[in-house]
Amino acid sequence: MSDLAGGPHGTPFTDVERVVAGAEPRTLSLRAGARLDQVAMGHTDGGRVSHGGTGGTERTLTLEAGEHLVSATLSTGRRDGRTRVFHAEFTTDRGRTLSGGTPTSDTVSFTAPEGWRVAGFHGRSGDEVDKLGVVYTPIP
Repeated sequence: MSDLAGGPHGTPFTDVERVVAGAEPRTLSLRAGARLDQVAMGHTDGGRVSHGGTGGTERTLTLEAGEHLVSATLSTGRRDGRTRVFHAEFTTDRGRTLSGGTPTSDTVSFTAPEGWRVAGFHGRSGDEVDKLGVVYTPIP
C-alpha cells in the first residue's frame, strides 16, 4: 500500500480484502467538482467499490486489455478547517489519464513498483474524499 494524502476526517476504508481476493481492475471512476468527491473502481468480476459522496461530475476510464493503472497524483487542501483531497490524477502504463478536482500546490505522487499495478484504495471519506492512498498488486 502507498502512503496516504489528506486529513484525519471521515470514516476509514480499505479495499485490501477485495484486492487480495484477486479482483482485477476494469474501470476507474472519479466524481469531482471543486474537490474530489468520490473514487470508484469496477472489477472484471462485475464488482464495484466506491468511497466518498455523490457530488460533482462522474468521469470514467475503462482499461483496455492488458492496460494497468500505474500511478496516482493527489493534491490536498483545507476546506471548513479540514484537510481533504482536492484533486486526483491517475495514469495507466499506456499514458492514458483520468483526473478530477482542483489541483493545489500540496501534491504527492504514488507510482506502482515495476511489475505491479494500482488495484484498489485505502483512506478516509465522508461526503468527499478526506484521505487517499492506493493498494498495489502484482501484474499477473
